[in-house]
Amino acid sequence: MRETEILRARDELAACGWTVLEDAPFLPHGRPDPEGVLRIATGFGRPSSRDGGREIWTVTPRTTRPGATFSIRAGGAGFHTDAQYHSRPEDVVCLFVVRPAADGGDTMLLTARDVVATLGRDPAGEVALERLAQPVWTWTPPDVFTGKAAAAVPPMPVLPGDGTVRWRRDNLGPLRPPHAHAATVLESGLRRAPATRLRQHPGDVIVIDNHRTLHGRTPFADPERRLLRVRLWADR
Repeated sequence: MRETEILRARDELAACGWTVLEDAPFLPHGRPDPEGVLRIATGFGRPSSRDGGREIWTVTPRTTRPGATFSIRAGGAGFHTDAQYHSRPEDVVCLFVVRPAADGGDTMLLTARDVVATLGRDPAGEVALERLAQPVWTWTPPDVFTGKAAAAVPPMPVLPGDGTVRWRRDNLGPLRPPHAHAATVLESGLRRAPATRLRQHPGDVIVIDNHRTLHGRTPFADPERRLLRVRLWADR
């Protein structure tokens, strides 16, 4: 991939919180090339193998268990950031589209800025934002990860007020009633906020600022959907 394309994408990532590379050269003969995947990914950071013990993680349905983490089951995925259960999540997430679902599975993107603006228009939003800024929120690592991922992490804010966000509803730790209400207000805001919907195509690379942008997906049932995920540290 030409350096000019990577530079353009990095500029767009910095400005918008996400970007897309189309027809990226990681699918020679229709099959993913791990070296090509990492060559493209390292244009945005240093690959992390912290969760799962490998730099490239396959996102495809492997179980029908309803409570399984998003990357190993079919269905929709609510807006979230990756690795929210770590004290410092990776800076960037790259999603390499190998085979889109035949029946949905589109990527949804939503910036922290738009979430805050949406909550600001909600009668309950001001109080919710105050509670979401408090360092009282915890998350449980998915059971597919073990070891370091399960280490204790101090409570963190969801929206600290600096343009960043940390969120995932389905593995949220215990909350007192005022903060549980704030979580409900936030989830309602996420459904109303002006999200971007991306239809996936083979060869796409969706690059996400994991501190400023939430991502999710629309429902799907196709068992052949396959993406590759690389999480990255920005300090290359």
